[in-house]
Amino acid sequence: MGDLFPIIFPYVCVVLRTTGLVLTSPVFGARYVPGQVKAGISLVTGYLMWASVPVADLPDSLPAMVAPVLGELVFGLFLGFLTAMVMSAVEMAGQVSDMMIGFGLSNVIDPAQGQSVPVMGTFKHLLITMVFLAMDGHHLFVKGLWESFALVPAGGAFIPAEWGEIGLLAFGKMLWAAVILSCPVWVSALIVDIALGVMARTVPQMNVFVVGMPLKTVVGLGIMSASIAFYDVFTKEIVQTLSSVFQSLVGALAR
Repeated sequence: MGDLFPIIFPYVCVVLRTTGLVLTSPVFGARYVPGQVKAGISLVTGYLMWASVPVADLPDSLPAMVAPVLGELVFGLFLGFLTAMVMSAVEMAGQVSDMMIGFGLSNVIDPAQGQSVPVMGTFKHLLITMVFLAMDGHHLFVKGLWESFALVPAGGAFIPAEWGEIGLLAFGKMLWAAVILSCPVWVSALIVDIALGVMARTVPQMNVFVVGMPLKTVVGLGIMSASIAFYDVFTKEIVQTLSSVFQSLVGALAR
């Protein structure tokens, strides 16, 4: 066991950090991904990185191994949670769009989380996920994981003191991405409201409450359909946001 310990310890640390990221990341951590697939991704990725990542000082005994092992798992979970927070901006944008076009009471089951979510939120989430994978955005997770090992050796991970600031940064990025994604719909809904207000003053006999909701739905769906052509730009913005969150967290660990 003493001869195998210097070999087993780095592999366990690499696999646990990878497992934490896989379990909470937006794409790999979805509920529809079987647990066997998640375990396979973690084990294979850990094996591929195992021989080339730097390793922290080995603990003196098995009890001393508990702290670094737990630190690796918690760090991986925290890293995946930050990325999932940014990706949840898509569902928030869909919820805003639903309220603007009159779909606020219509919910469906999200296959990724297994909970009730807005219709447009699910549509945008699936669309963004397809574009994200087509742009090889999932490679960002592998790159971020590799950079984390380059700056923080296996067995030396910890949650930095700046974790609260980094979490707030990710939350702010999420709100910003949600505003960008939902901007075409709520701006068009605002223009329709202004137009209906002018018409109500001009033609008092017209019932704007009867005409307004179907009109906002038609205009909102039309604007949303037209904005699909720009979803590659939105996806690039999300990828850049994820990259900045990764760099902030890894930079804090390196200090």
